[in-house]
Amino acid sequence: MTAPLERCSAWQRLVAQAAAPPPTMEALFAAESERFQRHSLALDDVLVDVSRHPVAEQTWTDLFQLASERDLSGAIERLFTGAIVNESEGRAALHTALREPPELAAQGAGIEVATAVQQQLERMASLVERLRSGQLHGYDGRPLQDVVNIGIGGSECGVTMAYEALAATVEQPLRLHTVAAVDGRELSAVWQQIDPATTLFVVASKSFTTQETLTNARTAWQWLEQAAGRPVPEQFVGVSADEQAMADFGIPEAQRLQIWDWVGGRYSLPSAVGFPVAATLGMAPFCELLRGMHAMDRHFRESPWANNIPVRLGLLGLWEFSLGGACGHAVLPYHPGLRRFPAYLQQLDMESLGKSVTQSGEAVTVPSGAILWGEVGGNAQHSFFQWLHQGTGRVIVELLAPVDEAECPEAHRGLTLANALGQAEALARGQRPDPAAPAAAHRHYTGNRPVTLVLFRRLDPYTLGQLIALHEHRVFVQAHLWGINPFDQWGVELGKQLAKGLVPLVRGEAALDTSSDPATRGVLTWVRAGMGE
Repeated sequence: MTAPLERCSAWQRLVAQAAAPPPTMEALFAAESERFQRHSLALDDVLVDVSRHPVAEQTWTDLFQLASERDLSGAIERLFTGAIVNESEGRAALHTALREPPELAAQGAGIEVATAVQQQLERMASLVERLRSGQLHGYDGRPLQDVVNIGIGGSECGVTMAYEALAATVEQPLRLHTVAAVDGRELSAVWQQIDPATTLFVVASKSFTTQETLTNARTAWQWLEQAAGRPVPEQFVGVSADEQAMADFGIPEAQRLQIWDWVGGRYSLPSAVGFPVAATLGMAPFCELLRGMHAMDRHFRESPWANNIPVRLGLLGLWEFSLGGACGHAVLPYHPGLRRFPAYLQQLDMESLGKSVTQSGEAVTVPSGAILWGEVGGNAQHSFFQWLHQGTGRVIVELLAPVDEAECPEAHRGLTLANALGQAEALARGQRPDPAAPAAAHRHYTGNRPVTLVLFRRLDPYTLGQLIALHEHRVFVQAHLWGINPFDQWGVELGKQLAKGLVPLVRGEAALDTSSDPATRGVLTWVRAGMGE
């Protein structure tokens, strides 16, 4: 059994180093002529530069030693070989098996899992082919043209993110619409954009009991039935772990796709949850996405610590959040296609790392996890970058930018990369103006802000797959070092349970004195009284 974090000798050395003033970036680069070469890591067409983190060589040595003392190698093998790593639910976490080539099944989670995954991929591919070749028709005989994904959380966020990232890279994609909110406003907006006779609805819910998803799905069923004058089950696809629930809803057997309990929602994009992406963009791009994810899986499993991108980023997170005083992680893509990437990573990171107890149920005794947020970099430069440069808070700043801009108008080329590089340099090095200059104090940039720069040749399915898997494994590293479970999410349950009990009160179907919370009673009394009228 590995020692708790606080009892590792490397941890004690790191605590002592964190108590000293951090080295400046100028001093680090002056002392290490090959610092960039040692601290920039490449995989295929992706380059991750962590040389701008103010971390000395001795700190890196102790971080690697901490990973060894915490048996990170053993944890990675347990993840990939199907051991129970989600201890509070007694499950394996086999999302890596979703993108593992079938010929490697014996080296991973096992032949049974691999066979089930391949069967669903083949089933999905067949359905995608029927849809995209015009063999699936609406109730009036016309081919289906639009896909509406009805899901929430992990059944929506990745789908929307991947479609927005990749639609411009595919010729003649079908149109995708996503519906998540339970209030019906998103559904009403989608109704204005689609023809009911040429629309396929995808209902995605692992349990097939999610309130928001099932409420929207039933409304969509009724809307389509009203338009057609009859039930139209052939225009629905289901994605769930509960075959019977999909059947009871009315979804035809040939259009039911399976997921499994060992796939967490935030890790489910490469499963049948990704069907809307494959349906709208094509099966080949979806398989390229899986191939990119698998490439990062192999890199994570096989590379030594010094060259391992997810391990390096995970260790930096531990250093900054637990010892460096950082409270956040800003993800800033300099590519409009990655507009939803920060939101996608927000769920992955904060649902996984937002824990205050260890796997064994004991209190976490060091700062862990952080607020992850972000925006497209060009927009963010004109809003919250002021805080990043001169505010009193500290965050890890992650800048992502493409290098190949051949598709951009000539006058626009180079501007994106120049902005990303300029911001990275300003954040890391800062600026100390002449004290005699006007408003000198206001022009001072402290620098020494931790910066990760991620460059990629172009945004395509393979690269997107690598970026997704990179952060999945970075989160796993941090969770293991902190001793927490990144695969459960008990914290999302209480509010949902309370909401179900409050529905009759909100609708006026029950007396207010049945609410046990005085603040809730006060709010509902105000609502029932006409909101102050």
